[in-house]
Amino acid sequence: MASKDYFAARDGKECVSALRAKVDLWEDTLEATGYFNKLRDMYAAYHGAYYSSVGDAHQITFGGDEGELVEIAINNMRNLAKHMHTMMTSSRPAMETRAVNTDYKSLVQTQLANGLLDYYMREKKLEEYFKDACEYAIVLGSGSIKLAWNQMLGELTNKDEIEAAETLGTEIPPREYEGDLEIDVMSPLDVIKDLTKEGREHDWIICRTFKNRYDLIAKYPDLEDEIQGVDSKASLDRIRFSAAIDDETDDIPVFEFYHRRSESLPNGRYMFYVSDDAIFFDGDLPYKKIPVYEVSPSKILGTPLGYTDLFDVLPIQDASNSLVSSAMSNLNAFGTQNILNPIGSNIEVSQLAGGLNIIDYNPQAGKPEALDLVKISPEIFRMLDVLNQSAETLSGINSVVRGNPEASLRSGSAIAMIQSNAIQFMSGLQASYTFLIENVGLGVLEILQDFADSPRIANIVGESGKSYIKEFQGDDIESINRVIVDSASALTKTISGRVQMADNLLQYQLLKNPEQYVNIINTGKLEVGTEEVQKKFNLIKGENEGMLNGEEQRVILTDNHMEHIQSHKSVLDDPVMRQDEALASVVLGHIQEHIAMLQNGDPNTLMALGQQPIPPSQPPIPPSQPPMPPGAEAPSPQGQPAPAEEMQNPAALSPEDQAVEQVGAQPQNIRLPEGFEDAPLTMADNAEQNGL
Repeated sequence: MASKDYFAARDGKECVSALRAKVDLWEDTLEATGYFNKLRDMYAAYHGAYYSSVGDAHQITFGGDEGELVEIAINNMRNLAKHMHTMMTSSRPAMETRAVNTDYKSLVQTQLANGLLDYYMREKKLEEYFKDACEYAIVLGSGSIKLAWNQMLGELTNKDEIEAAETLGTEIPPREYEGDLEIDVMSPLDVIKDLTKEGREHDWIICRTFKNRYDLIAKYPDLEDEIQGVDSKASLDRIRFSAAIDDETDDIPVFEFYHRRSESLPNGRYMFYVSDDAIFFDGDLPYKKIPVYEVSPSKILGTPLGYTDLFDVLPIQDASNSLVSSAMSNLNAFGTQNILNPIGSNIEVSQLAGGLNIIDYNPQAGKPEALDLVKISPEIFRMLDVLNQSAETLSGINSVVRGNPEASLRSGSAIAMIQSNAIQFMSGLQASYTFLIENVGLGVLEILQDFADSPRIANIVGESGKSYIKEFQGDDIESINRVIVDSASALTKTISGRVQMADNLLQYQLLKNPEQYVNIINTGKLEVGTEEVQKKFNLIKGENEGMLNGEEQRVILTDNHMEHIQSHKSVLDDPVMRQDEALASVVLGHIQEHIAMLQNGDPNTLMALGQQPIPPSQPPIPPSQPPMPPGAEAPSPQGQPAPAEEMQNPAALSPEDQAVEQVGAQPQNIRLPEGFEDAPLTMADNAEQNGL
């Protein structure tokens, strides 16, 4: 029993009171340290609101005492951020699952799990959530994805009962759904943590999301008064970036408290509430781990707060805006041409035919001339170049990535090297983004394992690109315990690289049609050329495991018999396994079936499949023997004289010798493929299999 001194172990209302104090402390600390202001400034700058609110951004404004200063921003920082975001998210993450074991059943489960993750990426827009979280991380220092199981989602499971009740006019039963995953992307302001924690692992996390007040009332009617008393989202000025919104919203903040399983709380804890008096759920943590996953370029040392390189770019952007605004103010004030006319010049204009003008003036008084005040100091432009270069250096996004390479970069190799440097600079964010995808992918499968207890249907796209409907439930992926994201090769990001990969697969005859070749060039996915090989591997592996369990395996004509023989042989390569007589009998018998199929199967079919038939073994012609002396007895096949009555009575012969007698030859060993010399096959065995 955990000590009640620990806030997370207190009773419901007392625990919620402690949690509300945690939230207030979090916000007060971020406000006092200036972190809140930093995030507000970053949010405004990212959306172009340097001189006004977000809603009034993207227009020229005027400042100064009399509006003499032009205020204009060239939002380089957003351009840098978007390039960073594109570099991270342009390639679709390829998640690959791993199972606890490597048996055939687990391999099949990994294929289903891979298809399910692809289904959630496409149909449930999981990929978009990844991109949104990454954007939060680039701009605000961190972003998070929260997973939850919502029993109100998915298809109706009692639809027939409801329709029957409506038809009969009886009481309609409550609607029951199969449930599904609910995904939320959260800003760093809505994920409350212990500010004293320095690592990425946390004992507890409080998440703040926003839900419709009246949906909550419909779900928890007993708490209607308490829910009505909660302030709406519009009242939370402290966590909002833009100006206050006058329109009232029906969304109210709801909180979820997660505590991991630990010594103090062996079962963990989960609370869902809006206030001390409106606690919707309070119990053990229903998930294997806290289902909140974060991405962050880096951390402020000694804290769990995120840090992005754009924090360093913001003051550079402000300086750049100031210089551009100064130049624009000068042009705006003096852009209209003025003329200086000396007093006493007595200017007279006479027009000649053809439009020529003669201007007479007093040379002693001076001639009129333009008053040129629009010249801008070249130092302003030099400084702008310095600021832009500094911003590129600090963000790691160089001119090549932005599509504006320097004139000195002429060769393709030089440009590629500069671009690769930018990718390497972003390795910290790349690693965190990969970690996010892996954790979320595994979290999705773990939640499905625990909660998807009713069969459900997913539209899964196979590795060949064909779509098929698959029914599954949590038990079908119970063996999955890991998700891996392989970073895409640089070759897959260029057309030339994809062509090279496709040519290599074509060279090894792994591509069967032009569609596969084009698919690899367009997508960079090699699976379209390796799917058939993987299926063959899974089949052979499954047969080997079946034989290890004493199960006989079926041989069909279209098998790649020589490949099967070599692979099945490996089962008996283990010194311990080959001592098992039953196992050796099953394996050698299965191998013999493959050999018989090569001997007796339709040769046209075998040749069409690229396999060389084995001609049926013909008995060797016995060597000529010297004439026997009168009265001598002929030697038996074993080299011993045979009784005359045995030679005259075939029924008295052994079954093996009868077969030999029928084919007219002595038993002979058949030559097997390399590696099978220890498995003799007598002529009698061959005759028996051929029905002789």
